[in-house]
Amino acid sequence: MSTTKTATSYKLSLGVENGVNALGAAQVKSVSVGSVKLDAADDKCLAVANAMNELMSHEVVNVYVTEKAELAQAE
Repeated sequence: MSTTKTATSYKLSLGVENGVNALGAAQVKSVSVGSVKLDAADDKCLAVANAMNELMSHEVVNVYVTEKAELAQAE
């Protein structure tokens, strides 16, 4: 039996610098941008994140796309 995986949604999140902790290490806050089209290209998602970086007061240090998918047994 084989298994199929079908993406049901994607979410774009940005890791944004948010100051430093008591030890002086950088802190990163996660900012959720929202839903992403299932057929969105990776370079387009990164371009959106880079454009948003220009608008933010703190630096974007990470870009994440989280996938939610359904697994099913193929018949």
